[in-house]
Amino acid sequence: MNIFFSLIDQLNDQPEQKAALEASLWQQYGAQKAILALDMSGFSLMVRRDGIVAYLAKIRRMQQLTLPLVAQYQGELVKCVADNIMAVFDDCQQAINAALAMSRACHNIGQSVSIGLDYGRILLINNEDCYGDAVNRAYKLGEDIARANEILITKEIKDMLPAYHHYTLTTEHISVSGLEFLAYKVC
Repeated sequence: MNIFFSLIDQLNDQPEQKAALEASLWQQYGAQKAILALDMSGFSLMVRRDGIVAYLAKIRRMQQLTLPLVAQYQGELVKCVADNIMAVFDDCQQAINAALAMSRACHNIGQSVSIGLDYGRILLINNEDCYGDAVNRAYKLGEDIARANEILITKEIKDMLPAYHHYTLTTEHISVSGLEFLAYKVC
């Protein structure tokens, strides 16, 4: 992360080198990936009702169930922050399959999650963090738009699926934070 942020700092210190520095960042850290953003549902209400320690136990249980599924579906964990998980996948179908398995696993223990998926060009920094439009949209879908036990994917994910996929997709028109785009609920 230090090398990455050193290059970012140079953008501020050497604006005349912007094009070369950006090209270097994309060359070193650029990737085309499917991004999965998972968020547990009901945080505020559960913490107020049961206390933070009880909710931390629920977060830990969710992680124990879902993190092995990231690897099982050939994904890579990027990070866990509070009640969120961010993972990346090379294959969009594997990302959806992981999301479905995660949702089922959590549902089986009485925990609701919402998941957003997008695909695109991102900056992936040593599997510790990632940045880009696809990351932002995955999080918007997973945290702000998807309801409990919903999985929402973008058109970019849908377009990467083979014609013979077995998912039922319902179109959703999304408008959030000044962004307008199509998403699909996976059923």
